[in-house]
Parts: sequence; structure tokens; C-alpha cells
Amino acid sequence: MHRLTRERLEQILSAPGGPLPAELEQHLAGCPECRREVEGFAEHSRWVRSLRTDEEVQPGPGFYAGVLECIESQQRASLWSAFLEPAFGRRLVLATLVLTVMLGSVVAFQVADDAFGSPPPEAIMAIDDHPLDWGADPERDRQTMLVTLATYQE
Repeated sequence: MHRLTRERLEQILSAPGGPLPAELEQHLAGCPECRREVEGFAEHSRWVRSLRTDEEVQPGPGFYAGVLECIESQQRASLWSAFLEPAFGRRLVLATLVLTVMLGSVVAFQVADDAFGSPPPEAIMAIDDHPLDWGADPERDRQTMLVTLATYQE
């Protein structure tokens, strides 16, 4: 659709069959594309007008009161009113129970680790439970240290 037709479309549709400016009539006579689109818009306009009633429809008694009541009932509730609903309370209790069971199972099935861990080999070698004559017999000391290291377990 060309600019001239687009700018004057409301004028064309508001007065179907009425007089149009000469410039617009010339354009519509020479442009089949614009003429087709204007005819389609005019047909849609006729369909919409056919849906109108001749008399003005008034709402029944109590209509406005019902609308206001509906609006007031749908007003935003406060955050705290959610805690007073029974469904929310049940969900909250269920969520608390599930969380308690999950945390309890973690605590119950957790492997107890030594707080300080196993001592490193250096700490085992530094333990002073060896004979008092340590250093007197180097071969026995060597064997004692090998046994200590071989029996070390983490």
C-alpha cells in the first residue's frame, strides 16, 4: 500500500461511498494493489459494523456492585496472610519433616573421622617409646625403625 492511501485510509473507511479527494481517486483508479487493499479493509469494516446493535445495552442491576466486590476480593493479600492458610501450614510442616529426615540421615550415616587424622610417619618416628639405650646398637635401632615403618597404618 502506498503512502498516500495509508495516510487517508481512515477517511476512506469512515465514509464508504462518499466523496474522496481527486488525488486519492486518481491513485486508486491507477493502482490495483491499493484498490484491492482498500476494498478488503472496507469489507472488514462492514462486517464489524454489522455486529453493532441498534440499541445501547445497559448492564443489569447490581452489575457494578458485583464488579467492585470481585475487585475487592482479589486485592493483594499481605505476606503474613499466607502463613494463616491451612494448605501453606501443611506444606511448611511437610517440608520441615523432610528436611529433618534428610539432615538426620546425613548425621546418622556419616563416617566418624578422627578429628586430628592419623599421625604422619614423622610423628610415629618421634614417639619416645623406644628402649632407653637408643643409639647404643645401630643395627637394632635400624631394625626397630623398619618395624615401626612397616607396621604403620593410616
